[in-house]
Amino acid sequence: MTLDADQLRTRLADTRWHRIEVVEATGSTNADLVERAATEPVGGTVRITTDQTAGRGRHARTWTAPAGTQLAMSAAVDVGDHTEDLGWLSLLAGLAAVQGIGEAMGLRPTLKWPNDVLVGGKKVAGILSEYTRTDHTQKRSGGIAVIGTGLNTTIPQDQLPVPTATSLRVATGRDVPLTDLAASYLRALSDLLDLWPHDLDGLAARYRESSDTIGRRVRLVLPGDSEVVGTATGFDPAGRIIIDADGRQVVAAAGDVTHLRAE
Repeated sequence: MTLDADQLRTRLADTRWHRIEVVEATGSTNADLVERAATEPVGGTVRITTDQTAGRGRHARTWTAPAGTQLAMSAAVDVGDHTEDLGWLSLLAGLAAVQGIGEAMGLRPTLKWPNDVLVGGKKVAGILSEYTRTDHTQKRSGGIAVIGTGLNTTIPQDQLPVPTATSLRVATGRDVPLTDLAASYLRALSDLLDLWPHDLDGLAARYRESSDTIGRRVRLVLPGDSEVVGTATGFDPAGRIIIDADGRQVVAAAGDVTHLRAE
């Protein structure tokens, strides 16, 4: 199935996304918007492609897929000076992906903290949020967050990058309605952003309901290959994970964790 840009704009006309750009291919939808944010207002802009050739993940990891087998979407959000709450943007984007996939595909994805969306225990989507200062308006200083989500839509089983990955077609055996999927995700993202940063408790409660991490025995691998092993018990107000390491409470931000694995 193809992505219908006109239909997408019509279906999202009443959301915060006032500019929706669908391009045939690009290196990175996130990089496109981050670069433009330095010289023009991009808040409320969404950039989408089914062929992202230089996608990025956390810690400069690559995110690649054969042309036409992924849905890469980046959304730019004016965040002003709410920098202390930026950690929640990737988490709420995960919630939006859960809702969008559920509505479009009839699945019940789960979330692996901080930024993996799982179907059947395998990764079907990843999220990368980036923040940049923007002073070009000359009226106020502030910032832009670019929330990028890459969904594996139709990658065949034999072309999946790792054994722990999947795609929506592999998981369901069905065609993927790209326009429905993108519209459901972006509407959910717009609605969830209405709660940020004013209702973090509400976001935390929703995240817990979809979390595949809370309650599990996990191993955090930190930069330098140091490790923390314990039970994930929750999140703090900044969206950092809380680990009970045999009676010692450890709090870690996404940027401080190289890997999180179930024990």
